[in-house]
Amino acid sequence: MDTSDYAVAWIIYALAAAVFGVLAWRVLHRFVPRSLAFFMECVLLALMFTPAYVLPDQGIMAPALMVVALNTLTLGPKAAIGSLIPLVLALLLALAVATVLSLIYRLRQRRRQAVQTEPDVSEL
Repeated sequence: MDTSDYAVAWIIYALAAAVFGVLAWRVLHRFVPRSLAFFMECVLLALMFTPAYVLPDQGIMAPALMVVALNTLTLGPKAAIGSLIPLVLALLLALAVATVLSLIYRLRQRRRQAVQTEPDVSEL
């Protein structure tokens, strides 16, 4: 695989993952409570978009979830640990982002409820 094929493969993968992420969000935000939807979407995006080196001595990267799975199957569990580290860090970041998004959403909901329950001053 030369450089242009590598770039085309990543572009196709990124577009497909982005479309899947948008579709997943449309389903999640309708059928799942919003805080859980934020968490699930952030984890999904972290799993899909986190890259990892295929081999430590080469500059070729692939989605970390795929690298972990294939290294575990072909080279054994010890070989997968190196590519599992970026994935775990991305999942921790996803958890932090989901928590912040959930807090912002709840604060906005409380403000909206407070504004709706305030009496109209022009009526007095």
